[in-house]
Amino acid sequence: MTRSDFPAQGSPVNPAGGAAPREIEIKLRVPDMNLPRAALLRASAEFIESVLELNTFYDRPDASLRAAGCGLRLRLIRRQSAAAPAGLLTWKGPESRGVMHNRASLDLTVTPADLARGFLQALGFTPTVAFEKRRESWRLDDCRVELDELPVLGRFVEIEGPDENAVLAARRKLTLEAIPNEPATYLAMVSRYLQAHPAPENTLRF
Repeated sequence: MTRSDFPAQGSPVNPAGGAAPREIEIKLRVPDMNLPRAALLRASAEFIESVLELNTFYDRPDASLRAAGCGLRLRLIRRQSAAAPAGLLTWKGPESRGVMHNRASLDLTVTPADLARGFLQALGFTPTVAFEKRRESWRLDDCRVELDELPVLGRFVEIEGPDENAVLAARRKLTLEAIPNEPATYLAMVSRYLQAHPAPENTLRF
């Protein structure tokens, strides 16, 4: 998701200087997509697109990004209408404590996407963990709602907005209050799974 969709919250310092936009979201594990999709339709949400992603996380050889609570991700986005994947490079800062995922986040569109791997490795970053994800994106009021499916790990709803109140309002509108928050990030869930079930190139695929 592109952080530029939402205004910045707070004043964390980003690598380029100045205040970084915030990623403010909740993640909910659901048994299937029927309930949230029906709720989105009832709420007159706007369907955006369905895509297949390959998300690869990078770190320095000393794992200093992970030690600092930061993340560096290259996302390759495959759309049916495009011959080649689109690329999105994202830096994430440490999470603030709270019920929601709340952290500084910067996105950079990468073109051509396939060259980004070599670019990152030339800068000294190496791939650590990767996973595919099917994503269906919707817009509801000031929020973006993602219906996500990961291999083996299941299905999730992510609601991201400009602030916590907007996210909670969207959750109520979708009648998802009874579903508890999922505190773990996708990276943490995938990393735990791959530690117990090794896969080629440490990548979880469908």
